[in-house]
Amino acid sequence: MKTIRQTLILLTFALFFAANVTAAPLDERQRTVETVVADALAQLPAATAGDYDKIMGELAATGAEGVGILADMLVPASQGENAAVEYALNGVASFVTAAGREQLRPAVCEGLLAALARCKDDANRAFLVSQLQLCATADNAAALAAYIDDPYLGDPVLRALISIPDSEATLLSLARRSDLSDAQRAALAYAFGEKRTAAAEPILLGWIDGADDATRAALYPALASCGTAASAKALEAAARAVDYGCDETAATDSYLRLLDRMVDEGAARDAVKAAKRLLKCERANVRGAALEVIVRAEGTRAMPYVLAALEKGDIQYRNAALRYIGDKADDAVYATIAADRKRLSDEAWADVIEWFGVRHAASQTGAVTEAVGSSNDAVALAGIRAAGRLGGDEALAALIAALGGPHSDAAAQTLLAFNGRIDEGVVKALDGRGTMQVQALNLAAARRIDAVADKVFALLDAPDAAVSEAAYRALASIAAPADVDRLSRLLDTADAAHAGQLSAALTHAVRTLAPEKQYETVYARMSASPRPERYYPTLAQTGTQQAIDCLVENFAGSRRAEAFDALLRVEAPQIAGVLYTIAAGNPDLADRALTRYTACVAALDATPVRKYQLYRQALELNPSPKIAVGILRKLEGIREFPALVLAGRYLDDEATARAAAAAVKTIAAKSARPLGGDTVRALLEKSRDIYREWAKSDADAGYAVDELTLMLSKLPAEGFAAVATDLAQWSAVTADPARRATMKAAALKRAEAAAAKAMQQSWTTADGTIAYAGGEPSTIAAPGTYENFEFWIDCRTRGAAGIAVRSTNRIGLGGDAGSGALTGNRTHASTPAVDADNADGEWNTLHVKVVDDRVTVEVNGRTVTENVILENTCAPGEAAYASGAIELLGEGDAAEFRDFYLCELPATPVFELSPEERAEGYEVLFDGRSLHKWTGNTTNYVPQEGTIYVTASYGGKGNLYTVEEYGDFILRFEFRFLREGVNNGIGLRTPMGVDAAYHGMEIQILDHDAPIYKNLRVYQQHGSVYGIIPAKRIKFGELGTWNVEEIRAVGDRITVTVTGEVILGGDIREACQGHNVSEDGSKKNPYTVDHRNHPGLFNKKGHIGLLGHGAGIQFRNIRIKSLDAKTQNGK
Repeated sequence: MKTIRQTLILLTFALFFAANVTAAPLDERQRTVETVVADALAQLPAATAGDYDKIMGELAATGAEGVGILADMLVPASQGENAAVEYALNGVASFVTAAGREQLRPAVCEGLLAALARCKDDANRAFLVSQLQLCATADNAAALAAYIDDPYLGDPVLRALISIPDSEATLLSLARRSDLSDAQRAALAYAFGEKRTAAAEPILLGWIDGADDATRAALYPALASCGTAASAKALEAAARAVDYGCDETAATDSYLRLLDRMVDEGAARDAVKAAKRLLKCERANVRGAALEVIVRAEGTRAMPYVLAALEKGDIQYRNAALRYIGDKADDAVYATIAADRKRLSDEAWADVIEWFGVRHAASQTGAVTEAVGSSNDAVALAGIRAAGRLGGDEALAALIAALGGPHSDAAAQTLLAFNGRIDEGVVKALDGRGTMQVQALNLAAARRIDAVADKVFALLDAPDAAVSEAAYRALASIAAPADVDRLSRLLDTADAAHAGQLSAALTHAVRTLAPEKQYETVYARMSASPRPERYYPTLAQTGTQQAIDCLVENFAGSRRAEAFDALLRVEAPQIAGVLYTIAAGNPDLADRALTRYTACVAALDATPVRKYQLYRQALELNPSPKIAVGILRKLEGIREFPALVLAGRYLDDEATARAAAAAVKTIAAKSARPLGGDTVRALLEKSRDIYREWAKSDADAGYAVDELTLMLSKLPAEGFAAVATDLAQWSAVTADPARRATMKAAALKRAEAAAAKAMQQSWTTADGTIAYAGGEPSTIAAPGTYENFEFWIDCRTRGAAGIAVRSTNRIGLGGDAGSGALTGNRTHASTPAVDADNADGEWNTLHVKVVDDRVTVEVNGRTVTENVILENTCAPGEAAYASGAIELLGEGDAAEFRDFYLCELPATPVFELSPEERAEGYEVLFDGRSLHKWTGNTTNYVPQEGTIYVTASYGGKGNLYTVEEYGDFILRFEFRFLREGVNNGIGLRTPMGVDAAYHGMEIQILDHDAPIYKNLRVYQQHGSVYGIIPAKRIKFGELGTWNVEEIRAVGDRITVTVTGEVILGGDIREACQGHNVSEDGSKKNPYTVDHRNHPGLFNKKGHIGLLGHGAGIQFRNIRIKSLDAKTQNGK
């Protein structure tokens, strides 16, 4: 009876709620405002600009209610962080200001204003005002102005009113108050100035008398910005009072700015009259500003004042005069000034000539070219610069002529930037003599004037040695494909002094051809030349494989040195391999080859791990200490564990110890992944010892000692450790665990003997490398068994091999698809995302991480398998083994393994049924390790430390569902919230890929204590059958607290218990009076609490789903007891 009474009371409440409370508006995804806001916060910061706009659009669409919910989440600084909420509010305020979103703006402003009225924290109030500053309109100005007297908000409110368009009326209303303080008047004056509010002028003028300097410092600039001629008298008096100097009130500047504005606003006559009085001022800056006012107002009628400035003014004043008249200048103005030449000093005339050039006064080309030949250096140099700007034949001729004069260098520099083509002038200059020819040749080279090629070739034999040398230099810049034949002839016969220049010229000549054509052209000439080695540099710059092959061939011949020099010039990725081969086979050239090799590797577009491999190759050639040190310095940039180990191998050599220690320190400090363990500790301690000794002669090394000491104090105990290469510690693998379990003792013994024999015959170890010879397949297991772990290993094979993890699934090595995939998988990914293998026969570096049922593999620094489920290939359909051996698989093709470093990771807490639950028939759905009983979004639902963690790291979508379907059952689990406002759900009897709340049932999982949900509808509370039966509200503990929940579904009756308390017990059919969908077929259903249709509510069976709306929740200890066999008639 008690249960029936509770049900009736709950149903009565629900019907009353449905009849009297309007349901929260739902968006197209059936979400309430609170849910939209919570989802938005969970998704910020967004991954892309498109995602960001989508989130902001959804937030803005919630209007005043949603913005208010967000704003009410702001807390005082002493109580928590506001960064996420502020980010969201700022995003919405900015979003609605964009064109096309005007309709969203009023509601957002309404929400911000309402929140401002409720807010009690000053810093948060100021923040809300700053957001209104972004999006408020004139309609909101009066509401904001109400806070003008607030001691904390006064200034922010005024800044906001300045930003709001058309807020002048509100500001004027404030200014007419009689109780304003000086500070408020100053702030309002600033506002009027910023908004250029002309109607404020009488008010501002009225405030001047009696105002202190601080207030006047706001009044004067404001009048300058918004005043009229009526303000001129007051500002003139203020400027005169400070003798037109600079003071804190800015009176002089304000007066000058007002006069300037008066020119544009119908008071030019008064402005000119006042400006003319200022021409008598002794201050040059004031006179200049006054002259600008006169010129702007009177234009060319102000020429007498301009000429007077040129004739009598100092350099600052006369240049100001030229600058101001420049905007009004035309040929008549230029002519008037030019006509005044006799009255001007040489210094003033130089300024005028310079100005002619800046103004591109073509009508004064004659004056400018005449100046080029002036005996006055200042005038001549000004003329040269002006001629370059003017351009044209006359200016060009003057500059060409100047190449032979005292200012030849200046003329040459000007011609480099000449306004127009100079080719013809340069051709003429080449007919000159001496200095003129040298400058012309330099110009031809700098401007790459190939039209002068014939003359340049002719001047190679000039009697003047300076001219001849300039011609040889110029060839490298002006030679073209048409010159290839004559360059080849010269190159074949040139002396050694000029061979390099001719080779450079040939290189330039073919540069515009396609690389293959370059090679063809050069190779043909080289083949016919008596001096083919002179063509090697040009061949090298083509960068083609043919050129490289040709140079390599010649390197093996009689012209070894020249071919090697050319190979060092090649700019192509593949040259690194060539240089490595040369270094390996030619000790005398190793240093030079490896120097270039190292630079090539550093420039490669390759992963850090690949660069590590290439640097390691070079170090394995045992180069000189100088080269080794250079490579170790490059190694500092490889922030991975293998690079650290490699650097550590050079700590014991005195010649490389310091560089190695620096590399170890840098890699450990900036490693891409956390490092720890004895291997790293030993390397850091040895590096610290080296730095301590170093510090005796270099004080800076002492800082490194301190840094290493700090690193060692924080270094984790766990880390990578070398796996033994002594095969005596390894074991032969007879069969996989499932097969072994079925073998009889005698058969097992025979199989073990055969496996041991195959291991002995096929596997060897030397110098830290474990090798499989090939032939008969054989598998060996490393010492120990492992649950969660990661490891680094180098492998190489010309065929295929493998590595098994946990005695089961194979990670493929080599083969057509490349290494790194779980090739035994049948359901999940079984091929690598990309073929990241190096060339056949080269070492590949693998990083493998296995945690719970997930595997991630990187090959040579590229992720080829990420978050992929490890299937049990020994027992398909079963969960992967919790632990097992790591095995090396020899599959017929020879293979080698080295540098095997393993790091054990913490074991996963495993859930097991209690004896009572086991006896009752419960089944574990998630034991903490494996999701093999689940399907759907196994990408974003991942096992983590014994829980199912909902993450957004891997780009998956959708929900997680049980593989099996259930009708009646008892579901038990634990959950905890890791972030505030988490929204999730448990789907019951639901199909996959649908909205379980409507096409099945959803039991709400919600952090309903979060402030964002303070206006939550009762049917949305945690534990509710969403939209159907509200649950009793409970109080959750702190974030991170585990909660125990049981959901019992028997026919139409649903019971939800949380931590021992029944919070829901009701009949879904009774709750909606049997109408899970509306009677008339409409979308509005009066019988459900949320007024929505729930077509799947009465499903007899379906999947159980975890229905995530974002990250931040964990589930564990999930088990179920199916009641289907005991259920009769759905009751």
